[in-house]
Amino acid sequence: MSAPVENMSQIIGASVLPVALISASGLLCLAFYNRLLAITMRLRSFQRERFQEQEFLMNHADKRETDVRILQRHQGFLRALQVQCGQLIERARALRRCLLSLLACVALLVPSSLAMGLSVLWPLAAYAAVPLFASGVVLLFIGVCFAIYELQLSVAPIELEQEFIERLEKDFEDANGSHSTGV
Repeated sequence: MSAPVENMSQIIGASVLPVALISASGLLCLAFYNRLLAITMRLRSFQRERFQEQEFLMNHADKRETDVRILQRHQGFLRALQVQCGQLIERARALRRCLLSLLACVALLVPSSLAMGLSVLWPLAAYAAVPLFASGVVLLFIGVCFAIYELQLSVAPIELEQEFIERLEKDFEDANGSHSTGV
């Protein structure tokens, strides 16, 4: 009677590592789905802002009384939004690749876990478990690489917006003369 109990603990023990990696991949997926949602929401916000800027430019394109500097500012803002949208789309694609890799990792680790557990009773199952496990780990690594790539891209839209605002401030100061108080 103790042999089946011992086999059961061996089966559970053999399948634990893939299960732990499945849990880790699941947590990473949750975090990256949330990041993807935030990027999607920001992209939609940018799209609305782009539409408003295009509408403003269309409504004021042939009006003589509109200050050229105001039109240029709106055109510059529209260009900055277009660039930021492109950057956000690239980030979303990187996150999609990351999530696909992590989900494929889970898809390989589940049968790997089953095969590792089964290998206690049927040793030939190890021949399926090992390549499935190795492939799952490689996909986990690829997913993390895509996450690192997306993280590197994450600051670019903020930097672009900062440069645009600084240019607007400088143009405003140049147009109105620098009023330095000497403080």
